[in-house]
Amino acid sequence: MQRHSIQRHSRSFSFASRLLPASGRDDVERLYAWCRWCDDGVDAAASPREAESFLQQAADDVDRIASGQAPVAVESDWLAALVRRYNLPIAAADALLQGMRSDLEPAAGWGADELLRYCFRVAGAVGVLMCPILGLQDRRYLPHAAALGMGMQMTNIARDVAEDWQRGRCYLPVEWTQGLSPTISREPEGGAVQSGVRELLATADSYYAAGESGIAALESGSRLAVRAASKIYHAIGTQIRKRQYQVLDGRARVSLMGKVGYFGTAVLAGFSKNEGLPPAADAARALAVSEKLLFDHGVLS
Repeated sequence: MQRHSIQRHSRSFSFASRLLPASGRDDVERLYAWCRWCDDGVDAAASPREAESFLQQAADDVDRIASGQAPVAVESDWLAALVRRYNLPIAAADALLQGMRSDLEPAAGWGADELLRYCFRVAGAVGVLMCPILGLQDRRYLPHAAALGMGMQMTNIARDVAEDWQRGRCYLPVEWTQGLSPTISREPEGGAVQSGVRELLATADSYYAAGESGIAALESGSRLAVRAASKIYHAIGTQIRKRQYQVLDGRARVSLMGKVGYFGTAVLAGFSKNEGLPPAADAARALAVSEKLLFDHGVLS
């Protein structure tokens, strides 16, 4: 059931996860399934009040797991088992639920700081939860994992501007779009969207660089899968750039052959002499932001 969830909801992640060792792959899929259960519980709710009730129940289970108690929901057992096995940073699970709770409120008129906090909660936190399963021993590299997840989420946001707008949501910061907001305009203005997506992808680049500079700290069997996932997600941004940032005309995708090609790029990158070197200035700033968010959410102390 966990494997079906990852195949159904994320083709790119499913492709990369097949590169993991069998034992790690099963546990990554369990974690992903718990994340999807939380997300689906919100999406399937009949009202915001019902969604809030579901998230509170999930959060209560996270608190029970943190205190060593058995959770109530069967699905929460997936997370509990992983916490026992790997000592996952449970505060990151709470951060993820905070991100989902923020989706119950209008996403409009956001600034860059709100965007970064949201990306950390809904994606960076997942990267952090993955780390012990992928063999990370040194917690100093948790900001790298958070940064990589944040970069991927920025790519998702750039790709999905049109779909989000139809739901009355716009995650592009107003300072990048001359105040673009679904609460002000019925239709998104193409030029403003292009400007915002251009800035978003440039920001994402620094987070990808920050994340990839920490891949060498993972267990050797996990590095290729994470590097491939990064290259494939990053390639969605490349497709958007080729389309001149015109994301309102349809979703940008990476073909199966394209994914195979980026897999080859990931293999070659593993032999690079630059692997694990300190990131450049923009990436270093991204790491600093990621680290601060980890402290703010109690993952680091």
